[in-house]
Amino acid sequence: MSIFPPKRAPLRLLLVILVVLTCLAMSRLQLWRAETRGERFAREQTALVSTPIFLSAQQRDLESLIGRAATARGHWLTEKTIFLDNKIYRSRPGYHVLTPLQLSGSSSVVLVNRGWVPAPRLRSEVPSITSPTGEIEIVGVVHNFETRIFELQNTSPEGPVWQHVREVDYRQISGLDALPVILMQTAANGDGLVRDWATPDNPAMKHYGYAAMWLVFALMAAVYGVLARTTL
Repeated sequence: MSIFPPKRAPLRLLLVILVVLTCLAMSRLQLWRAETRGERFAREQTALVSTPIFLSAQQRDLESLIGRAATARGHWLTEKTIFLDNKIYRSRPGYHVLTPLQLSGSSSVVLVNRGWVPAPRLRSEVPSITSPTGEIEIVGVVHNFETRIFELQNTSPEGPVWQHVREVDYRQISGLDALPVILMQTAANGDGLVRDWATPDNPAMKHYGYAAMWLVFALMAAVYGVLARTTL
């Protein structure tokens, strides 16, 4: 004997079909996202090993810069160094050290994330960083400024220790003509900073997992429909 009234059987079948089709559509959507994001990730990884671009004051197009290996030549503005707080490395608290590099022959700067340094024992102190003088060349990978930040209240950074580094805040507080990117330094230059940048995962794999999940849901709905029909 069926647990469903016979008059409701067509409605139940229609609902099962709708659920199966919806799940299949969601699975296809995730496959499309996997393909597009996977292709973008592959282009970014290819750019990392390609010939580095040379950063200049005229380069302001984010799309052509983000994810690229790059070099920049200039000198440090050490008095403008900021320390990005709450950076953990191997269970130790510390900071990321960000110093603007004034580009040679220009008043423009590019903000360079020079790496991680352990925090001093006292929170009132900031680390002492060794910075070479004169013109230097920095090699790294171009990243963008922070954009999505959750804060209980909108506060502007004060002093050398910052919780976040947003482009609008940095331009306003530093008073510098900064490129709209951050250069993540990769090559060592004897300053003792740690540059163990994490390698990003291919985002396509996450979407392939979602696609498989929706296929499983579709299969479960189809099996339910078949079993329910056999009980009529």
